[in-house]
Amino acid sequence: MLIIGKKLSPYALLSISGLLAASDQAVKWLVQQSMAYGEYVSVTPFFNWVHLWNTGAAFSLFANGGGWQRY
Repeated sequence: MLIIGKKLSPYALLSISGLLAASDQAVKWLVQQSMAYGEYVSVTPFFNWVHLWNTGAAFSLFANGGGWQRY
């Protein structure tokens, strides 16, 4: 992977991945603490921030399945 002509070290990629995962978890925690389930906040006229749960895989794929398919 090249960024501005330099190759990133595996440690840099691992650090970036860790920061992204940590920020994802922090945003999820903030939403759970500050918004009721089903509540939404209009950020822009075309973008709403909504507190919902996805019980399946990507785009709720396998949401009705039991066992390993959930969460």
